[in-house]
Amino acid sequence: MKYYFSITILLVFISCTTKTEINTNVTSKQLAKNKLLAVQKTEKTDSRKGIFSNHEYSSSYSYNYQFTINDNEVIWQDKGSAVPKNILFSEDTVYINYVEKKSVPYQQAANDTIARYKDSIVTKYDQFIDNRYFFKWFGEFSWQSITLEKYNKKILNGTEYSIPNDDDLKYLKNQKKGFVNYEVLKDSVMYHDTYRSGTTYYLKKEVELFNVKGADPKTLVELSKKYAKDSLNIFYRGHKISKRDVSTFRVINHEQRLFTADKNGVYQKNKLIPGSHGPSFKFINFQLAEDKNQMYHVAGNYSTILKGVDSKTAKVLDCNTCKDRYIIDKKHVYYEGNLIRDANANSFQVIEYEYSKDNKHIFYRNRIIKNADYDSFQILEEPKDIERVTFVMEDKNYEYGNSSHNLELIIRKKE
Repeated sequence: MKYYFSITILLVFISCTTKTEINTNVTSKQLAKNKLLAVQKTEKTDSRKGIFSNHEYSSSYSYNYQFTINDNEVIWQDKGSAVPKNILFSEDTVYINYVEKKSVPYQQAANDTIARYKDSIVTKYDQFIDNRYFFKWFGEFSWQSITLEKYNKKILNGTEYSIPNDDDLKYLKNQKKGFVNYEVLKDSVMYHDTYRSGTTYYLKKEVELFNVKGADPKTLVELSKKYAKDSLNIFYRGHKISKRDVSTFRVINHEQRLFTADKNGVYQKNKLIPGSHGPSFKFINFQLAEDKNQMYHVAGNYSTILKGVDSKTAKVLDCNTCKDRYIIDKKHVYYEGNLIRDANANSFQVIEYEYSKDNKHIFYRNRIIKNADYDSFQILEEPKDIERVTFVMEDKNYEYGNSSHNLELIIRKKE
């Protein structure tokens, strides 16, 4: 009975309520020849808050523009992030130029082979095609994409007007000025970010847009896409974080491995690494980092302290299937940062993936396989899948493997 009670309490506390706010504003502008431009902007904000905690767990923001000229003479509407900039009246029809956000590929370095994308501003030009008739009650209209060259030719004999808008994509312009997610305004700081949520992860990007509370626009410096600091505080994803020394705080981003440091130590995922020394922390190569107190094996966004390692001789073991899992020095061998006890560094070699050996023992990950027959231990010619376990190694007595969801070694006696 107590288990049901505990689950009920947990569900109550994590329960959330979703709130949606929609605001619509219309701005009118009088043009020549008695033409009236009416621009409508619709903003939608979805936020999820805890029912009892009132904590805001996530929020998303979207907008879209549409405009008409003299009611239905010309109609334009966008369902995405486009911002209309100018409208051009020419002898034949009407043209528009607008900007929108687009993900474009980029390289961090000439030899970068990882697929990377960033948001950028793209300017587009469209021509109004009107096939309606009988007071425009019947037929259809559309907008057709044209080139900048054609648009510029039409300007020569046409009249262009600016379209009222809020310059919603100006934060992307600020990327060129050094700002990526933090935007410094006259009296405040805004934080912009895009992310993907669970239920619609592959379908769309959510948008965060909010005022950074307590940030000083006069002294704010953006350190990375997520971190910024002013004269008094450090901010992570737009929120103030405590117990950091502002004057010595720095962001270390090495090949997508993100750490921060100050005079008090080194932080990973905003958690202090025990025994670390912030001022001296540095990366040696892709997988190894060190400070004056200790050495670290870094894999993805996680790090492990290499206890007892000789920093002068430590290196990543190079082999086809290692995936940078093994570190070796003149006396020790480590698997994913964990010491392989009794391993002889001089004779150590990787057999395949998590399996290795020295001159005396066979190892799985960081421990000895006690029942393995050293002389006959080898790779199976063909892996065997038996009851969701993949066996990849064998000796004269056993087969060895593990399941995809459990890394524990499974030993099966040969039939």
